[in-house]
Amino acid sequence: MSSLPFTLSLISLPLFWLVLARFGNKTSFAKRNWLLSRLSIVGSLTLLALLLAIFWVQPPLTGELLFKLTPINTAVITVVVLIGGVIVRYSRNYMTGETCYPAFFRWMKLTLAAVVVTLMSNHLAVFWLGWLCVSLSLHRLLVLYPDRPRAVLGAHKKFFVARLSETLMLAGFALLYWVFQTPYIDDLLVSLAQIDTLPQQQRHLVEAAAILLASAAILKCAQLPFHGWLINVVEAPTPVSALLHAGVINLGGYLLLAFAPLIALFPSAQWLILVCAGLSTIFAALIMSTRVSVKVRLAWSTSSQMGLMLIECALGLYALALVHLVAHALYKAFAFLNSGSAVSEQVASSIAGMELPRGKMLLASALITALGAGAAIWLIDWQSPIAPWVLLTLSLVSLLAIGTVQPSRSALMSAITVTLGLAASYVIAKTLAGTYLLEELPAPVAGLSAMDLWISTLFVLLFAVSWLLKLQAHRSWVQKLKQTLFAGLYLDEWFTRATLKLWPVYLRESTPTNAAKASVTTIGSR
Repeated sequence: MSSLPFTLSLISLPLFWLVLARFGNKTSFAKRNWLLSRLSIVGSLTLLALLLAIFWVQPPLTGELLFKLTPINTAVITVVVLIGGVIVRYSRNYMTGETCYPAFFRWMKLTLAAVVVTLMSNHLAVFWLGWLCVSLSLHRLLVLYPDRPRAVLGAHKKFFVARLSETLMLAGFALLYWVFQTPYIDDLLVSLAQIDTLPQQQRHLVEAAAILLASAAILKCAQLPFHGWLINVVEAPTPVSALLHAGVINLGGYLLLAFAPLIALFPSAQWLILVCAGLSTIFAALIMSTRVSVKVRLAWSTSSQMGLMLIECALGLYALALVHLVAHALYKAFAFLNSGSAVSEQVASSIAGMELPRGKMLLASALITALGAGAAIWLIDWQSPIAPWVLLTLSLVSLLAIGTVQPSRSALMSAITVTLGLAASYVIAKTLAGTYLLEELPAPVAGLSAMDLWISTLFVLLFAVSWLLKLQAHRSWVQKLKQTLFAGLYLDEWFTRATLKLWPVYLRESTPTNAAKASVTTIGSR
């Protein structure tokens, strides 16, 4: 297969979305939204089937190609297309009657097209331009309602952080091109095998590039203290939140997967990720437990889950990171699109009642520890990190403890069944991803290393503090800790002040006397 037909077939999907985006400008859009949404879903799935057929028939090509398919980007593109189709179908009713619906349809298609171009790109310039276009088109989705100050402020901070991330990435790509003299990603990754033959100065430049790309991924994934925009933009329409949390923000994890051989060469880049993402994971998870708003809780959850995905990449657990990326995308799309039913679910939960599993923790811990010890003999490779097994064990302990609150035998059996099912699903999914999708990526870090022990300690600390907040909530110092966590450790306030001092934002406010007139308010100009 020659490179030109191969490239044209690959870009057929984003080109299709670009053509559909053109129809979002028409004044008669509302009359045709049913037809366009059907065309978008059917056409996207058809072109996805074409891409999968190409990947199945033609193995991944190497050489000077602008675009190519690999096992990793094929899996992620499949998830993006499926979620995009679901969001289009959901939005047909959700956005009906909104004056911004044409703009929403147009910018959503442009965002999806830019995401797929970024995923398929094999050229540093194309990758960076696609990354930039994703951010710019997403910004237009976040400001669909410019009269909502909180949404505009969040989009403003997102714009600032995104430009910083793109600048770091551009600098990293420039250093890689300077050293290896090739703009093609697959050739560049192959050249890393000869890094020991490079002069010391050039090795330092490559290490600097790895640190810059790791920093870009951290910023993209909304890690503390650059997380505030992710919490603020819950003011955007629910389909936009689903697209952001299920697809766009995962690009940080994909960046580390795509450049895994580079990151794995330098402990400095790995430690940067492990420290920043590790602290973000535990603090975001604890802060999430203090919030009551559904979308705000989901936003904090995304920040924590993205930190966990970055940790997996830094530890070399690429199969687990890919499974996590796909599972998180599917879950967050469902969670945001289903957020409207949160009230009825909360009412049902309050009627059923919920008892804290105080006495069940010991039983659950003993049972899961026994099962974990048995599984360790057969499954755990002690040359690999034990941190994921520590997290899995602690998660199953909590799940079983909560599931056995009710004294009935059926509740106990149900909790045990769910616990064992989740453990088996985790092992199967990780094994399949590792054997089929990720055969040529670097080996994980050594088990019981300093990196592994750091993350394992953070996981234990997370669960200890989490249960302390539940079981000792009556103590005054625990209540003060909850207040501090509810405030997000005041990190976003600091970052917001710094951002507004560097770059003030202008917000429109509708006056109460005349909604048609708008006043302009400057924030951060003083």
